[in-house]
Amino acid sequence: MAIAMTRTLQLLLITTLVHVAHGKIRVQITNLIGYNDDMNITCRSSDDNLGQHVLSYGQSMEWKFKPNFAKTTLFYCNAKWCADAMLKIDFNAYEYMKDHYGCGSDCQWLFTIDGVYTYDSKNDSWDFRFSWYS
Repeated sequence: MAIAMTRTLQLLLITTLVHVAHGKIRVQITNLIGYNDDMNITCRSSDDNLGQHVLSYGQSMEWKFKPNFAKTTLFYCNAKWCADAMLKIDFNAYEYMKDHYGCGSDCQWLFTIDGVYTYDSKNDSWDFRFSWYS
């Protein structure tokens, strides 16, 4: 019994290590706010600062990474654009405990005039997340 339990734990550890070692995540953020509206966005984690990007209409930024072994990977961003007033949103672009089972390995964000959407690959649909005006 103890040998079988040890074998099971070893297999579980190996499976986890292989998943973490090979599991690259892609996050993509796209600006579809308006033809003349640039969006400024800055994203970072506790380990990486991705810098500030200016996305014109139709442009995207993306990055790839491997989640950390502790399953605490978090990338947070702030996005802003100027309509009649400066509008700003702070959001978690990737949070392991939420997105590992949500978007999986391909997390897509779509910024529109109405608000922000994320892609749900399981249902092949865009889900409304929040409004610029909240």
